[in-house]
Amino acid sequence: MFQGWGALHKHLLSLFKFLGPFFREGDLQIAERDLYRGVLRILLVLLHDFPDFLSEYYFTLCDTIPPQCIQLRNIVLSAFPATIILPDPHLPGVDFDTLPEMGPIPPILSDFASLIRSNELRVQLDQYLLGRGSPAFLSQLKDALKNPPNAEPVGEAYNLSLINAVIMLIGVSSVAQAKARNGSPLFVASDPGPVAVQYLVCNLDVEGMRFSLWPTLSTYVVFLGQHSILSSIVLHLRYPNAHTHWFCSLILHLFLEVKDDRFREVVSKVLLERFIVHRPHPWGALVTFIELLRNTKYDFWSKEFVRISPEVTMLLESVGHNL
Repeated sequence: MFQGWGALHKHLLSLFKFLGPFFREGDLQIAERDLYRGVLRILLVLLHDFPDFLSEYYFTLCDTIPPQCIQLRNIVLSAFPATIILPDPHLPGVDFDTLPEMGPIPPILSDFASLIRSNELRVQLDQYLLGRGSPAFLSQLKDALKNPPNAEPVGEAYNLSLINAVIMLIGVSSVAQAKARNGSPLFVASDPGPVAVQYLVCNLDVEGMRFSLWPTLSTYVVFLGQHSILSSIVLHLRYPNAHTHWFCSLILHLFLEVKDDRFREVVSKVLLERFIVHRPHPWGALVTFIELLRNTKYDFWSKEFVRISPEVTMLLESVGHNL
């Protein structure tokens, strides 16, 4: 870490927190739009000149960026160390699981564990991920992710920062344990980590918010909890590394194993929204979405939600063609 990175990190977090209320209110005023453009340019300069800073602090930066600012998140998640050459995500027939670049564990300077403020929850989660906890813990974890009724900001049923921290801890712990097992695959669906995430996406309350499931259609009710978990997973689809490998495998596994087309629809939306904004687009998200669209085992193009309207079909085909 270079001198001054810590101070810059704190200032950026303050700037993103300052932006948050403007986006919750809806339409931005002229001054607020100018502020957003200024933040966008700052991140583009950092991406060009100091990509290591963005890649190593990515978690807390993305956790603080307002959820509506997909392009700002994409810029942060597109950063990768200068020593890495990105493989071409479009090469047909390439097994990205075998890429040597997918092996190393990336450096992370963000203190994500501190966001799990309950020591008891942290200890129980650690024990569960080590295979020493009770399956009943998952029900407790699901309830712990909820906000109290009087929480700020008003209307958010789930603690999004806590969800981000829990998903991050699950991934980091699962990768570390897989690395300790010499010769075993990095992602094992029966490990406690994937089991916990699958439980959460299948059992979070059917309580939600109203927003457009597809950008071209009218409003639908979707599961806020599912959407939040999946958005948190997509935060780790970055440059080639062990965490990107694990989270990419996780989201593709969930698409196959969760037998619910509404869930698959939300998976598709969370990935798609990363590509309907201007470039850059994170390499890991590209690889994951291309795999989902092109690999016949996911049977993506036959899903009912893909054909829900001509506008949605054209949008997906256009994005798939341009990836």
